[in-house]
Amino acid sequence: MSAPTRSVRTFCRICEVHCGLVVDVADTPAGEKVVKVRPDREHPVSQGYCCVKGLGLGALHHDEDRLDTPLKRVDGELVPIGWDQALTEIGARVRGLVDRHGARSVALYQGNPTFFSFAHTTMSAAFVEALGSPNVFASHSVDVNTKFHVSTEMYGLSLVHPVPDLSHVEMFVCLGTNPLVSQMSVVTVADAAGVLQRIEERGGRVVIVDPRRTETARRVGEHLPIRPGTDAYLLAAMLHVLAHEDDLDLAPARRVARGANEFVAVAAPWTPERAEAVTGIPAATIRELARAYAAADGAALYCSTGVNMGPFGSIAYWLIQGLNLLTGNLDRRGGLLVPRGAVDTVRLAGLIGLGRFDEHRTTDGRWHRVAGAFPVGALAGEITTDHPDRVRALFVTAGNPVHSVPGGELRDALPQLDLLVSVDLYRNETAAHADYVLPATDMLERSDFPASHQSLQVVPHAQWTPPVVAPLGERRTEWRIFSDLALAAGVRPWGTTAAHVLPWLDRLLARLPGRLRGRLHVGPDQVVALLLRWGGRTTLGELQRHPEGVLLPPTEPGSFLGRRVATSDGLVDLAPADLLADIARLEATEADLARPGVLRLVGRRDRRSHNSWMHNSSHIRQPDGNTALLHPDDGAARGIDDGDLVEVSSPTGRIALPVSLTTDVAPGVVVVPHGWGHAGAGPRRARALPGVNVNDVIPGGAAHLDPVSGQAVMLAHEVTVARATVTS
Repeated sequence: MSAPTRSVRTFCRICEVHCGLVVDVADTPAGEKVVKVRPDREHPVSQGYCCVKGLGLGALHHDEDRLDTPLKRVDGELVPIGWDQALTEIGARVRGLVDRHGARSVALYQGNPTFFSFAHTTMSAAFVEALGSPNVFASHSVDVNTKFHVSTEMYGLSLVHPVPDLSHVEMFVCLGTNPLVSQMSVVTVADAAGVLQRIEERGGRVVIVDPRRTETARRVGEHLPIRPGTDAYLLAAMLHVLAHEDDLDLAPARRVARGANEFVAVAAPWTPERAEAVTGIPAATIRELARAYAAADGAALYCSTGVNMGPFGSIAYWLIQGLNLLTGNLDRRGGLLVPRGAVDTVRLAGLIGLGRFDEHRTTDGRWHRVAGAFPVGALAGEITTDHPDRVRALFVTAGNPVHSVPGGELRDALPQLDLLVSVDLYRNETAAHADYVLPATDMLERSDFPASHQSLQVVPHAQWTPPVVAPLGERRTEWRIFSDLALAAGVRPWGTTAAHVLPWLDRLLARLPGRLRGRLHVGPDQVVALLLRWGGRTTLGELQRHPEGVLLPPTEPGSFLGRRVATSDGLVDLAPADLLADIARLEATEADLARPGVLRLVGRRDRRSHNSWMHNSSHIRQPDGNTALLHPDDGAARGIDDGDLVEVSSPTGRIALPVSLTTDVAPGVVVVPHGWGHAGAGPRRARALPGVNVNDVIPGGAAHLDPVSGQAVMLAHEVTVARATVTS
């Protein structure tokens, strides 16, 4: 007789899309078993769409290599221990370090999955804040810090990111993005490639600017190949056409922004002819693109990680925001909007002071916090410095910075720590260095609400999920882990803005007797309920009655400019001083980027996996490792045939992997996917097909960060490619 099966509605939290899912769970004598994960056809937005990654959550949940008990390093080996022992020992060691060396001796690294769990983001930051340390480092300084920094300067908050009104846009120009494989970054839209197709079906135009004819470009739109790292030159030339060749009216922009004259002045030298020499895009094409974009009845410029991670990510995002504003496309139907969501996270962040620049700096004074975190590229230096406030204890949650941060500086610095704690699903490459490894729940084992993505929704909606299944083994939620670690270290996270989010919850808890306050564990669902009440658009009760999610009122044009801009004067700042100064780097680097015969490195994602953390799943693991992509002419010039093993080299290091020759890649470009290279560490399935880690050829450390935002520069580095020798 088969075990009874029940179906539970939930949503995926691998990326911003949050696709609706239905999980079939069997109640067996051995416990709950996830039988199947399928798309939810009744979800009001995703409507039955889900990528293969989300469908593999059952395999992730039951993976035999998952961490199910705390581990402690004893005589060089990680051995199981109980939670009480782990918390007591870690708490005592943290307390001792803080007492001897100060609060800044403790640091936290938040990996990418942290930001797809409201409770995880909140309580992990609250832990170090309660200790008195500003030392939060985060994965967003590897892929999106440019956007966070520019938004803070232009709009007053790191959380403000105008999203394209894809349901009404007439012309959509997207740079460095591949929605068919990885959806869209810092935008919540389901089936993004299908949405782009529908733009064309209703007579609109889609232009995809990328060094590679991506999977998306093969399916929809016009492909415009560009040399790696030169997007800012294209954008500057588009601004030149509109502001210096055509009669762009700046008067409307001056009513809602300051610095319009200074902004357009930066484009004066960048004629389309000059940009052609760098980008490889003909001057006539640049002029046509700029004028068509400005003339469209609703248009949007958008970029993703392929631009963010380049040498001019901050400049490019600044130019995009300014162009969208000056052409009248910001805060209009068919252009770009700033959604409110069930919780107006933009307004909320402004009320409680999150998302702004603060006074904290790295010990050398060079880097400030962006979106509440220092750049991870500076972390190795904060560990190895002889400054008395150097980092001595590091907590890594939902991350693998040894693997995902370029260069080897961080890996080499970890032995200088007095304490390293990893909170994760797996024993990854970073956990291989850890003193303690603590098992966390996966997304099926905890309740959640996507609070931090409410202002990014193309179609506003809300969904809350209960835990689908109970945690296996001794897995615990990150909320509980970090709140218990705080208590074990002798601090109370309840008084911090990060833990409470709502100021009145702070005041309520402050009135309680100290002993009761110390014992009270405020759960994330209680915070979500209060947030939703404050938002006034739905309630937790309503979401519990509608587990498939509910639609919210659409974002109204004209609801942002002059109303919700969070700068001190309520005006968009088109001329931040550091960006005006940084524009000089375009000229300084122009000749180098235009050199002929050079190969430059770019990356790509895999439709079936996500970064480095999902490679152990039998459901979604890449079956044939990773492969470099190269244009046939570049292969012929180097005596390389399709399928050869090639060596990709830089001054930082070298890697060897198979090559595929394809005209989808522009000449002068080599494409290597990221996240691979698990040999010697990590779970068993991932190790069995290790591939190579592209970060071994990308320079790391603070010297190779975007000078404005601290973003790691991951793309457009010059490399050499040759047939691999036997020793390779």
